[in-house]
Amino acid sequence: MKPLSLPKGIGMNSIAEIKTILHHYIAETDDVQVLSKLEQYVKKLLSKEDKIIAYTAQGQPLNQAAYKREIDDAIAEVDRGEIISQEEMEKDL
Repeated sequence: MKPLSLPKGIGMNSIAEIKTILHHYIAETDDVQVLSKLEQYVKKLLSKEDKIIAYTAQGQPLNQAAYKREIDDAIAEVDRGEIISQEEMEKDL
């Protein structure tokens, strides 16, 4: 693919500008392989499975499957009696 030639004044400063650049790249190529790979990549980025929907208390990102595992693990801890009362927690603070 040849280097992209964008109109003057278009930079990478906003969502609209990024969309314009991507649109130009897509419009400029007729390579089916490139377009197919781009389509697959975008689908994966936007898929519900891989989309980050929450973060742990330590700041780790969680997708839907990991979030469900965290919830299931927490429920299992409660079922095993691995809990502390609010009063006990407040004493530790």
